[in-house]
Amino acid sequence: MKLRGWVAPLAVLATLSLAGCGAGLTPGTAAVVDGQRITIQQVDDLVAAQCSAADAAAKGGSSSPMPLSDVRRRSLGLLMDTALSKKYAADQHITPDHRIADALYGQFEGAIQQLPATARDRLSTAFKDWAVGRAILVQAGSAQTGQAPKSTNLEQLINAGLTERDAWQEKVTIHTDPRFSPAKNGFPGGGDGSVSRPTSTFAKATVAKNVDPAWVGGLPASQKCG
Repeated sequence: MKLRGWVAPLAVLATLSLAGCGAGLTPGTAAVVDGQRITIQQVDDLVAAQCSAADAAAKGGSSSPMPLSDVRRRSLGLLMDTALSKKYAADQHITPDHRIADALYGQFEGAIQQLPATARDRLSTAFKDWAVGRAILVQAGSAQTGQAPKSTNLEQLINAGLTERDAWQEKVTIHTDPRFSPAKNGFPGGGDGSVSRPTSTFAKATVAKNVDPAWVGGLPASQKCG
């Protein structure tokens, strides 16, 4: 399956802001999604891998620096989104098509394989899981619309799948550390309860607020990525 118009791994996180509160979270916990704990260490490991990718891209002149706080929120958002989709699949007895998951991950694989070993391993794991989560949404969208997945309708099916998952998510409990600025549904970086919707192939499965490059450029090195 050929998919076009996909973005590099860092850009996915750079545009991911799905959008709780922490309630009795144990130390070291970033979020709990329907009983599944996501740790601060998992977030930090993914952030480190993302920054390694950003640094490599910056040396090639193909990326701009990002605030480290945004990378942390969006990294947690990616982990939470994957966990939520897998919970949804288990509850709704959805079996994703792994050919679709492999095709989705394949769009990132070349860039990931060029990274240092630790970053490569972490990003490979995170994005393989994320691709499975997206394939779950495709399958849900296919069942809802009656359309078979094709390279030309994945955006539409992901949208439909998100709508189905949102309805199911109303019965799911999500607790998130307040330091990640969770929105009402628990996802980080929102603050207004809004939920993203894809409006072009995959990159716009997520939505982010624009950050002034001049402001980012003025941040200390320890507070920015890339």
